[in-house]
Amino acid sequence: MKLALSLFLAMSLPLLMFILKTIWVFGVTHNTEWALASVPGTSLGTWMCGCFVVAFPILAGYTFHNLLTKQSRIKELTLPASNGEKFLFHALVTIGGALLTYVVSYFLLDVIQYLYVGVIYGFSRAEWVPYTSIFFDSSVDAASEYLVGHSGSIMQLVIGDLALIAFISTFVLGNAIKYKHNVLWTILFHWGLGFCLIFLVGLLMPLLGDMDWEWLRDWLKNQGPEGILNGLKWLTTIFLTAVTAFCWWMSSRLYCRAQITTPRNK
Repeated sequence: MKLALSLFLAMSLPLLMFILKTIWVFGVTHNTEWALASVPGTSLGTWMCGCFVVAFPILAGYTFHNLLTKQSRIKELTLPASNGEKFLFHALVTIGGALLTYVVSYFLLDVIQYLYVGVIYGFSRAEWVPYTSIFFDSSVDAASEYLVGHSGSIMQLVIGDLALIAFISTFVLGNAIKYKHNVLWTILFHWGLGFCLIFLVGLLMPLLGDMDWEWLRDWLKNQGPEGILNGLKWLTTIFLTAVTAFCWWMSSRLYCRAQITTPRNK
């Protein structure tokens, strides 16, 4: 409930700013039309996507938050259920519950906005558009336009979704490894991994430049740009799927073997 409330409050910030704006503008001008001139609209979509990208990894890092202390681990490990059942329960509650909160919040915030405008300024001025129709209609139109204008865009959307799922899954694994401050440690891991990859590429570039790559150039010419791009897409898809599967498999393995005290989690 705390995680759901936190996500809902984060998503409600545009509505709060809108309410404060209407109060201030109406108090200064006493003009209802001016006060309601900028109801949250398409810009809300950007904010909601930001909440999704930021909030879901953090919420995933709380999948096993009930193992945070020694006493809570005793309660968790002595519950009358198998470890696999408890693991599935926590994954569904944290990830599925966050997704459900995310979807329901759209409609709930729209109800709050509608009632606020209707009660304070009159229901003739209230509308349902800001928190639901504008976002979903604009999202569908933008996606349709993108898919029509770009060949192979469905594959790109799949890769983007897989990348986000893999990223979120690393936070689940981070929580299975470390119960305290695991979100921070996972973020530092991503920063460190990115730095190491850049540093490694920098070290290898002089060595790779001295090698004979004629065979690779000839092979790439025979494949053509489209064939190379499709190959990269499939390799990326396989890699992201493997990362996601590994994170969840290892998270399940670590959770099912959780102890009351370990060197990592005292």
